[in-house]
Amino acid sequence: MATPSQQLDVYQPGIKAWFADEAQGWVSATLSTRAVDDKVSLVFQDDSDPERQHVFESTVQAIDKGTSLPPLRNPAKIEATSDLTSLNYLNEPSVLHTIRTRYDNRVIYTYSGIVLIATNPFDRVPLYEPEIIQQYSGSRRGDMDPHLFAIAEDAYRCMIREQKNQTIIVSGER
Repeated sequence: MATPSQQLDVYQPGIKAWFADEAQGWVSATLSTRAVDDKVSLVFQDDSDPERQHVFESTVQAIDKGTSLPPLRNPAKIEATSDLTSLNYLNEPSVLHTIRTRYDNRVIYTYSGIVLIATNPFDRVPLYEPEIIQQYSGSRRGDMDPHLFAIAEDAYRCMIREQKNQTIIVSGER
């Protein structure tokens, strides 16, 4: 595993990172200027507001002692992945962005390893029709998009194969 100061090497101009934002939670910005000696100065240009900059300043020593660098953003081609464990950078803003991107595309289910995350659309969605049930019937969990039926099919398959009861935990907030 790389030391924190070695992780600093990833922060080259053009890399994208996340910054906390009161209105949006997190905003994306692109590294424009990097200065590293004993002191570290990273200047990021906000991706949505060209007038806004985000500046990270620290020392190499503080970074080695645990000062967190800005969380990195994943490449656009994997930001809508169906399984969060396939993200290059697994951090809070990247996870939230992936779930939001999928939700904006009316894809309410996302895997996080063996866990299924469902985002309530508060709207009717055609996800529980008999045709959908048939599509998931007999298929393996990773063969199709994340869905409650894939979890149920996987549990059923394990119950038959292992001759043991299976448990599915459903938890949520209102």
